[in-house]
Amino acid sequence: MMNWSAKWWLAALALLMSAGASAATLRVGPQEAIRTIAMAAARAQDGDTVEIVAGTYVGDVAVWSQKRLTIRGIGGRAVLEAGGRIAEEKGIWVIRGEDFLVENIVFRGARGPNLNGSGIRHEEGRLTVRNCLFEDNEMGILTANRQSLSLFVENSEFAHGVLVTPRVSHLLYAGQISRLEVRGSYFHHGKVGHLLKSRARFNLVEYNRLTDEVGGQASYEMDFPDGGVVLLIGNLIRQSVGTENNRMIAFGAEGLKSADNVLVMASNTLVDDLPAGGEFVRVWSPAQVSVTTYNNLLVGGCVGRACVEEAIKRSAERPQAGRVPWTDALFPAEAGNVHVSDAAWRARLEANDFRPVAGTKWPVAPVAPGSAFGVSLVPGREYTHRAGSRAVDGAARSALVGAFGP
Repeated sequence: MMNWSAKWWLAALALLMSAGASAATLRVGPQEAIRTIAMAAARAQDGDTVEIVAGTYVGDVAVWSQKRLTIRGIGGRAVLEAGGRIAEEKGIWVIRGEDFLVENIVFRGARGPNLNGSGIRHEEGRLTVRNCLFEDNEMGILTANRQSLSLFVENSEFAHGVLVTPRVSHLLYAGQISRLEVRGSYFHHGKVGHLLKSRARFNLVEYNRLTDEVGGQASYEMDFPDGGVVLLIGNLIRQSVGTENNRMIAFGAEGLKSADNVLVMASNTLVDDLPAGGEFVRVWSPAQVSVTTYNNLLVGGCVGRACVEEAIKRSAERPQAGRVPWTDALFPAEAGNVHVSDAAWRARLEANDFRPVAGTKWPVAPVAPGSAFGVSLVPGREYTHRAGSRAVDGAARSALVGAFGP
C-alpha cells in the first residue's frame, strides 16, 4: 500500500504536469487575434507567456494579477506610451502576483493624479525586469511597502525624470520590501528626485552606471533612507554639475528602520563634477551603522573635514550631529581606496570613460575584500554600455581599483 508521503509527491507531480500542460502563449499585436495588451491581461492564466509584437501601443494600460507570468516584447521592444491613461491611477502596468518576468518593453510617459504615475507599479510577489526602458515617467518603477515583495532589475535603462512639484520623481523607487537587486543597468537624467531610492531591507547594486549626465538634475544618485543592508559593487556613479544636492549617496537620512544597518562598497568608481567639490557618501547615525569600503576609485569631490565643512557652509546647510561626512573617514587608503584630485590624472581617466590606462600604478595596493552576506566583493563582471555587463577574470580584477579594468 502506498504511504501518505508517496501519495503527496505523486499528487504534487500531477499538479505540476497539469500546470505545464495547460500553459499557453498569447500573442498581442495589430495583426494578431489579441490586439490589445489589456485584453491579454484579462485572458492570461497562471504560467502563461504573453508575447507583445514590437510596435507602439498608446494608452493600452493593464492590471496583471496572475500568480506566475512571463511578458516579453518580440521582434524588438514593444513601446508602451501612456498617452494620458493610467491603470488604477497608478501606472501603465500594475503587477500583483507571485512571480512575474517582464522583458524587452519600453514604458514611457506615465502621469498620475497623485503625481507618482509609474511605468510599473509593483504590488505583490517577486518581479524580475530585464532589458526594459523606463523613460519620461513620474516614477520608473514604484513598489508597494510590503516585506513580501522582491524586485530584480537586469540590463535595463531608467531615464529622464519629470518635474512633479510638490512631489519628487525618482527613476526607481523601492519601498519597504524584502530585497532589491539591480545589475547591468543605466540610470541617467534625473529631475530633482533620485536616480535610485530604496527602503528595501537588503540591497545588492552591482555593475551599473548611475551617471546623471550633462543636463541632468538629480538629487542623490542613490538614497537608502531607512538604512538596511546595502552592497554596492563595481558601479560607475557620477554626479553632474546640475545636481540638486551636494552629495552622491545617502544612507539612513530618514532614520534607521532595520535591525541590520550595513553599507559595503567595493570596487566602485565615484566621480564628482561639482567645481567646489561635494560629498561622495553621507552616513547618518554612524554609531549604529557598519561601513566598510574596499578598492574604490574616487575622482574629484571633497576629502578632509575642512573641505566638506566649507562645502556645507557654501550650501547654506546647517551641520548635523551624528554623521560622518568626510571622505577620508569612509574610504581609508589602507583598504585599497584611491582618491584622484590631480587634474591631469582625472583628464586621462575621463578621456577613457574612467577606465584606467593599462599599466596604471596605484598609490596604494588593492586589498582582498572577501565576501559579505554570501556575496563575493571581488567583481566577477563589469558594466557595459548601454545597459549590460560582461564576465571578467576575477583574478585580474582583484588587482584593480575601481569599477573597470584597462
